[in-house]
Amino acid sequence: MSQSLRAPLALAAAVTALLGAPALAGEKNLTGVIGLGTSYGPEFSGSDESSASAFPIISLEWGERYFFDGRGLGVYALRNQGGSGLSAGLAIGYDFDERIASDDSRLTGLRDVEAGAMLTAFLEYDLGFADFGLELNRGLESAGHEGTRATMSLEFSGQVNSRLSLSAAPYLVWADSSYSQAFYGVSASEAAASTFAGFAAGSGFERVGVELQATYALNDRTGIFLGLNHAELVGDAKDSPVTFDSGQTAISTGIYFRF
Repeated sequence: MSQSLRAPLALAAAVTALLGAPALAGEKNLTGVIGLGTSYGPEFSGSDESSASAFPIISLEWGERYFFDGRGLGVYALRNQGGSGLSAGLAIGYDFDERIASDDSRLTGLRDVEAGAMLTAFLEYDLGFADFGLELNRGLESAGHEGTRATMSLEFSGQVNSRLSLSAAPYLVWADSSYSQAFYGVSASEAAASTFAGFAAGSGFERVGVELQATYALNDRTGIFLGLNHAELVGDAKDSPVTFDSGQTAISTGIYFRF
């Protein structure tokens, strides 16, 4: 499943806020949030079929610099610098995005694009009215896409009351030619082995979307969330013959605990 195993963007922001609470920071060096979520969304990027899958919610921090979360094991180079709250860092983790031919009989003849290791660089900046995020992901597995994606997001959030918070995070994803060709291109050999004509997918914007989320605190340490993520594939991703639906919608829900 393409995106179901990664915690939603808005949930990641909520988890970060929990970990940044002064009470937790002052109590112990290790802080964390763990939980379990489930998501229902496309089988792969561009699929017109959906399935359900569970994903873990893990976000641990050691002091002010080291963390383990949806990005992987990482370190902050900058953390809440100045009045702007500028943060930046690096992480190595796992990219769950994949497309396996056995997921859909129409993909017969296309190579599998497997999940694998991923290097991430990120920057976060508090604009006051919203939080800006920029994340660069580089695939490291030869059996995967070995491509680079850049995701830009702008999260607007608000507290409805002491328990309920809402957020909306529009985002835009750019992908290089390696990523685009792996997921949306059809090589000459693949065209000969499948029902698709050859298609060269180049670099450019891959999708634009928005993620909506509601988070409800059951008590000081436990909460639940409900999220909706809708994206529209654009450019070569939309025009690809292996894109069966350019509209990609996923819903997610789950529970998390902080310690």
